[in-house]
Formats: sequence, C-alpha cells, structure tokens
Amino acid sequence: MLKYLLEIIDLLDNPNVDGGSVRKFFITKGLDKYLTISIERISSEKGFTDFVKIMVPGKRGKYNGGDAPTLGVIGRLGGVGARPLIKGLVSDADGAIMALTVAYKLAEMNMRGDVLDGDVIVTTNICPNAVITPHKPAPMMSSPVSIFELLKREVDPQMDAVISIDATKANLVVKGSGFAITPTVKDGWILKVSDDLINIYMWVTGRLPIIVPITMQDLLPFSTPICHINSIMQPWLYTHSPVVGVATITETVVPGSASDATNINSLDETSRFVMEIAKGFTAGSVKFYDESEWETIIKLHGEVRPILTGTLHT
Repeated sequence: MLKYLLEIIDLLDNPNVDGGSVRKFFITKGLDKYLTISIERISSEKGFTDFVKIMVPGKRGKYNGGDAPTLGVIGRLGGVGARPLIKGLVSDADGAIMALTVAYKLAEMNMRGDVLDGDVIVTTNICPNAVITPHKPAPMMSSPVSIFELLKREVDPQMDAVISIDATKANLVVKGSGFAITPTVKDGWILKVSDDLINIYMWVTGRLPIIVPITMQDLLPFSTPICHINSIMQPWLYTHSPVVGVATITETVVPGSASDATNINSLDETSRFVMEIAKGFTAGSVKFYDESEWETIIKLHGEVRPILTGTLHT
C-alpha cells in the first residue's frame, strides 16, 4: 500500500487541499469511471470542512442490484492540518489518509478487473485549518463544524458493517506500535472482539493483536461532557450495523496537532488490515459479531441504545 499512501499523503499535505482536490486526484488518475464521489462543504462560524463520500462498487454489490454485503470505511478526524498555528500535515490526519488510500486502492483494483464482491463506501472530511482543543494528556484536533453534522453524513444506511479509523495517540490507555482494534459495538452493546478480525490482524502484522479498552463513556455522545478516549466509536450512534474502531497508536503520547508525526509503516499495516476486511466482509467470509449470541443478548437483556443516547436525535 506504500505507493497509494505516499500519493495520498502528498495530496493532503497542502495548505489549499479541499474536497475539489480529492475529486481532481481521482479524475487525473482515470479512476472516476470506477467509483462515484460526492463533495459537500459544511460551514460554521469557526470555518468549514469538505465532506467526502466515495462509493466503490462491487460485482455483486447493491449498487449493481446485487445482495453482497456493503462495508463502510470512515476516516474520523478533526482535520488534516491546524493552520495557521501548525504548518504541515498533523497526526490527526491518519483517518483521512487511510480512508482515501483504501478508496484509491479499491478503485485501481476495479480498473484492473480485481473487483470485490460487495460495495465499499468510504467517507471522511478534509480540513487543512482545523481547531486545536485542550485535552489531557495532550491536545486534540476538532473539526470547525459539529461532530454530529459529520457523523450523520459519515454513516450510510447501506453500510452493513462499519470500520471507523481514527488516530488514537493522545492517551495513556492503549500504547504500542502500529494499530489497535476495538471490540465490536452494536446498538450500544460492547460485544466480544471479532475472531475473524483478530486473525486478519495477525496475518497482516505477524504479531498478536492490540485491543483498545473502550468503555461505556466512549460510547456516550460527545454532547455528554465527560472524557472520551476520542471519537472513534461515535459512528455507532447513527447506525444499527456493527462498528469496529481501528486506531493508529504510538508508544508515547502524541498530540493530534503534532506535525511530522505521520508513521508510514503504521499506516501501511493499518490500510492493509482494512483492505483484507473489505475483501472478506463483502464476500461474506468475515463476521464482525456472532448473530446467535446477539439474539440471546437482546432476548435476555434488551436494548441499551435509549439509555446511552438519551435525548440525542439519531
């Protein structure tokens, strides 16, 4: 994935990058025939970001009238840059980098005839001038627009499962090299870690998996004024499909606003992991959770979504 990553990093490491730049990139590569891309500018008094949605159709996907599962890949982030305070690409850009890299790779595979069974929908946002916000143990990046405005767009009803990619380095909870994965979250329930995803993790990295110890606090909406590890699990609020977080991590605390913190080796491993999930899930061979266990949980214990979401309109 290195070639794809390097080109996407170069694309995003530009003070003038926006959604139009992303669209032009795929057109210039001749890949606009193998995907659909939409751009929407979302504004607030703090600035704006460009929401990007890319759909790469599969040979048996819903886009072509088929019934193969659709995977959603969300690049979660506050922004790719924090100008004018910080020059260059910031650590928080990982989500956008990998989401666009996966879209790039999948589109080129389609062009070459190596088409996945199901559709893959990739969403992220592009903002080179995002906001730095206080956070312990290190500052984090925040989008200039409401996170809920982004989440509503990031999660598509067609997604049968969701991968949420987010830089997760500004904490003392999950540390290491490369990336970590969360347990599966469905309708507010934190389920066991998927055996299929653990196997893919080990195949891709050659190491035992690192698991993010998410808590119920991380599932509560950002409108609840408590500590969250970050926004990696927030997409669950807008879908009934299973959500798994994929977190790029570091051995030390790295602020989301840190520049020159982009680790190409970590991004390579992470993007290959997501690609393997896309191949297996859309073919029906990779599961995010055990359906029979889920039925037992709901039958015996009921739903928790109303408790966790409160008055949030989802």
